[in-house]
Amino acid sequence: MPAIRRTHTSTSTSTPPSRRRVLASLGALGLGAATAGCGSGQTSAAGTVTLNFQWWGGDDRNVATAKAIELFERRHPKIRVTTSFSGYQAYFQRLATQVAANSGPDVLQMDYYELRAYAADGLVANLDGAEFSGISLGGIPRTYVNGNRLDDKLYAVPTGISTQALFVDPKIWRKAGIGLPKAGWTWDDLLNEVGPALKRAAPGRAALTDFGGYSETFNVWLVQRGKSIYRSDGSLGFTVADLTAFWELTARLRDKGIFTPPNVTASYDGSTDSSPLVRKLSTAEFNITSTATPYFQAYGDVAAVPFPTLSAGAPLGLTAGAGAMCVQQRCAHKREAALFLDFLLNDPAAGGILGVVRGLPPNRSVLNQLGSSLTGGDRVVYEYVAAMEKRFASAPIPPSGSDEDKLEFRRVYEDLLFGKQDVRGAAAKMVEKYRTTVPQG
Repeated sequence: MPAIRRTHTSTSTSTPPSRRRVLASLGALGLGAATAGCGSGQTSAAGTVTLNFQWWGGDDRNVATAKAIELFERRHPKIRVTTSFSGYQAYFQRLATQVAANSGPDVLQMDYYELRAYAADGLVANLDGAEFSGISLGGIPRTYVNGNRLDDKLYAVPTGISTQALFVDPKIWRKAGIGLPKAGWTWDDLLNEVGPALKRAAPGRAALTDFGGYSETFNVWLVQRGKSIYRSDGSLGFTVADLTAFWELTARLRDKGIFTPPNVTASYDGSTDSSPLVRKLSTAEFNITSTATPYFQAYGDVAAVPFPTLSAGAPLGLTAGAGAMCVQQRCAHKREAALFLDFLLNDPAAGGILGVVRGLPPNRSVLNQLGSSLTGGDRVVYEYVAAMEKRFASAPIPPSGSDEDKLEFRRVYEDLLFGKQDVRGAAAKMVEKYRTTVPQG
């Protein structure tokens, strides 16, 4: 699935409630509710501790996680792990209800766009505490660990690596005589050389699927210029002039026929079936790296290349994202929860069972252990991340409700595509929307 859509499986086809309403319900609970009562963990008369672990995901993730838990319980016979899982939307609706009832899991999967809300309201534990000393983070690059810090406190541990890429048809790009661009190719290269060469090599196909409607690509463009959509405190990190300049660039790419035309761009609903690359209407497409395997399944061989940037030595704009897991503040058995998280992160046998069901494992030795056996899209991502990660930038945790801004970004861009707004007017409208989300000083 593309960046604008979740990569998670949903069990419901009904329209979910506004994420901001769910998050507002969390804020109303406050710290008192988070610390009231006891955690869901229990201790039996025989001294066996029970932890509850919840996550979202599809069948491959669920089966692999269950097998890893079986191994953990064999290793730790005095700890039992009960589990539950669902699709993404159902997961967070249920979690909000559980938290409101002073219940819920001890260990939980956490989304990047939800972490700030849960941490700010005291609902998840600070993992820097002494009771979590059993979690070893020495084998995980600091970039991935620090991406889960707020106010210098660690509220989650990374469980899967992802970043941004252009997925390209390597045969067409080589036929065009440009090969696969290396880090440092430029926006001018795309406008003046790469784009026109691809058009000549693949008549009837745009060079790239228009990515102007993705806030993620805008953030790449901003990071290349020393900015980002959000600052570390969640406040807005760009201006109307910045967004205007970005959308003027995408307009130039569209006017030169390098981007897909508006009707094709708007028909892309996030599914593989509607992908212009898969439909052979473009030769390359922006996405997050966790989508490489679906491209292989639906299209065939693809390669991952970095975004164009300002100059050969300029920042690439790529940010390190990582799936995350937290411990609920009210958990009664934090030390046992720490042992469980350490096992999932660092144990080689667990890494072999889990593979890449949550993305590339962040533990370097576990990742290298898996590397030689990876194929297809997983291999492409492994090699891409290995080549790029030393140049990854930090990614501030966004404010609560910012995932809705991603959807609005797409809607406003479509108004721009079809002439309902001019570039500056659309940029001003989108910035005003962002200002309803960010903290107000």
